[in-house]
Amino acid sequence: MKSLKRSIGNMILLIISGCMILPFIYMIITSFKVTYVGYKLDFSLTGLTIKNYIAIFKDNHFFRYFLNSTFVSISGVILAVSFSSLAGYAFAKMDFKGNDNIFLFMIVTLIIPSQVIMIPLYIIMRNLGWMNSYLALILPIPTAFGVFLMRQAILSIPRDLLESAKIDGCSDIRIFFQIVLPLIKPAIITLSIFTFIGAWNEFLWPLIVTTDDSMRTLTVGLSTLGAHYTINYGLIMAGATITFFPSFIFYLVLQNKFVEGVTLSGIKG
Repeated sequence: MKSLKRSIGNMILLIISGCMILPFIYMIITSFKVTYVGYKLDFSLTGLTIKNYIAIFKDNHFFRYFLNSTFVSISGVILAVSFSSLAGYAFAKMDFKGNDNIFLFMIVTLIIPSQVIMIPLYIIMRNLGWMNSYLALILPIPTAFGVFLMRQAILSIPRDLLESAKIDGCSDIRIFFQIVLPLIKPAIITLSIFTFIGAWNEFLWPLIVTTDDSMRTLTVGLSTLGAHYTINYGLIMAGATITFFPSFIFYLVLQNKFVEGVTLSGIKG
């Protein structure tokens, strides 16, 4: 009976996995075809060509979009990890007035949809003169989620260990860099993965704050492929494939520590 249930469960998981993987297979196959029909699911391997990729890499704008996305995503990861780890350490191990209340207020902001704050955030960026700049693209990337993740990971560090370091004459900064950060590497990697993928795939905010073509990211630039060319769906799929693989590779490289980081962040609340 148990083996039957396990077999049924495995079958359901395989079906779900197949449904999730199928669109990616279609995207990759179609990217090697010149086709003007987007609604026909054709998985045949005939007529494959690399013309679409050649056309994309010959487009100087597309290369600029790729560089912009790479810079924004990596900078966003650095900023999010730096800000979140410092704030998480303060909330987890430092006693100051209003600690719990401030942290609760930050967590409450997570229930607010990002689309709601885009109008006031746009007004702020416009008044500061940061439209069409990397500052407007990078600064909004860190969120309260990163602070929550880092705080939960740092809470698992025994307070006695930190107190012993203080007795030995270590300052808070030294404790943070030499003791805390090495112990929460899995959580840092987890946050890096979430932040990189989120920043890389972000579409609406870069679309709002960038009107200059040279400042657009890859997702926004991809949406203009259909406008620059006759709608060759193979070309659009080639662009989507190029957009997909960097974040996928980033996850594969760091996946060994990903589960460990999620587990670490949930040890203690």
